[in-house]
Amino acid sequence: MGDFFSDIVTQMLDGVNVSFQVWVLSQVFAFFAFIFTVWAWQVKNKIKMMLLVGLFSTFLAVSATLLQNYTLGVLFGLAAVRNFVFCYLDWRVSKDKYVAKWLPYFFAGVFITATVASTVILVHIMNVPSYGAWLEWMICITLIGLIIGNIQKGTNLMRVSFIANRGFNIINHAYFINITAVIIAIAAICSNLIFYLRQLIAWSKERKAAKNNE
Repeated sequence: MGDFFSDIVTQMLDGVNVSFQVWVLSQVFAFFAFIFTVWAWQVKNKIKMMLLVGLFSTFLAVSATLLQNYTLGVLFGLAAVRNFVFCYLDWRVSKDKYVAKWLPYFFAGVFITATVASTVILVHIMNVPSYGAWLEWMICITLIGLIIGNIQKGTNLMRVSFIANRGFNIINHAYFINITAVIIAIAAICSNLIFYLRQLIAWSKERKAAKNNE
């Protein structure tokens, strides 16, 4: 059975020029990303969420790079650094430590510029393997939404941008035979939808309780 699975995956990997052993290693990193993905989107606290998003972005960056998915590897790497930076800034604010008001906007500008520049360089100048330029740009645009969400209060823009981003990532991961990452993207979308369903149920209960008290 193991040889059969290995043979099937090896045939699938012919188009992405990686060995079965490297593919397995990429899936190990993706599995750890899966754990932090589900955890992250069930957390209400924005600081904890950004830390967890940073961790799963790191694991996915490694997983994507191992499969020669360099565009997504770089974008996930930038996403990891970005979430760690904003997590630290928000943590300082929560502890009443001084953070210059312009600093979050400065870093947002830096990461937006880096995200757009990396897409231009990798897709249009280096012509790295990809499903298509349109897909890489849609991923880039949804990442910009996540960056803007980093400097806003609350998590709604981050969540909506993330859902859209993972929708496009499903296509990208499938192209590079990153099976675990496809599952992660689907789970992340479902996790966010479950979060909003829980919020809706809680809001409905509060509304009914308020009416009963009138």
